[in-house]
Amino acid sequence: MPSNIDPGEMTVEGREVRFRVNEHIDRVKIAWLKEHTVTVIFRERVRFLPKKVKDDIVRAFEDDKIQDGSFDTATFRRGRVKVESPNVVSYMAKSRAIATWMVTKGHDDITIGQDTYKLEFKPWMSKAQLREQHREEDALTFWVTVVQVPLDSFLYLEAQVARAIGPIIRKHPTEPDRLKPSLVNVKFDIDPASRPNMKDKIWVITPEGDELEVKLASSETPRCRRCRAFFHTDNECRRGA
Repeated sequence: MPSNIDPGEMTVEGREVRFRVNEHIDRVKIAWLKEHTVTVIFRERVRFLPKKVKDDIVRAFEDDKIQDGSFDTATFRRGRVKVESPNVVSYMAKSRAIATWMVTKGHDDITIGQDTYKLEFKPWMSKAQLREQHREEDALTFWVTVVQVPLDSFLYLEAQVARAIGPIIRKHPTEPDRLKPSLVNVKFDIDPASRPNMKDKIWVITPEGDELEVKLASSETPRCRRCRAFFHTDNECRRGA
């Protein structure tokens, strides 16, 4: 990280600053990233593996090149792995040779236990390209998140979502809601053919006559990039005000 590099043209907006970086320097940066960075795409079930397992899978390719004598174990430095989305990581190799080898390889199968997983290797992707990749993946998958689940409705939740929308492929671990940590959100991966059956709410009526509101969100639901909560946009976010 050079300290004397041209930081770009600066404009001040109150307590924030904005830099428009030098085009020539940025082209050099992108050229370096293209030479050293691999976009690893985890296909099918492998997208559900924990981050640590995905890290280990990428490291296995480094180990492969060390074991075949391509690199000296005493001087070899491991690259960095950054998760971009549930099924995409960026691997920044210290050695250009490893990055070139993986991109040329194009794809591979990894066996863990009795399961075989498919991976694809592509050259470095910009943020815009990663967003487009994410949109393409969303078109092939369908998930529903149940937001701020009332305790009284939790027992029936999975069965009701399956009945109202479609077959559930996977239930994710519950997570505290970002706006109301005392309540939880539950995410389900659902058969993509059920996408037209998406609902906005489920109402649960108890024998006592209570009506419990259960809100549902999907990839098409507005979501704030500031607080990561559903049902409002960045401009509408109260936390960002």
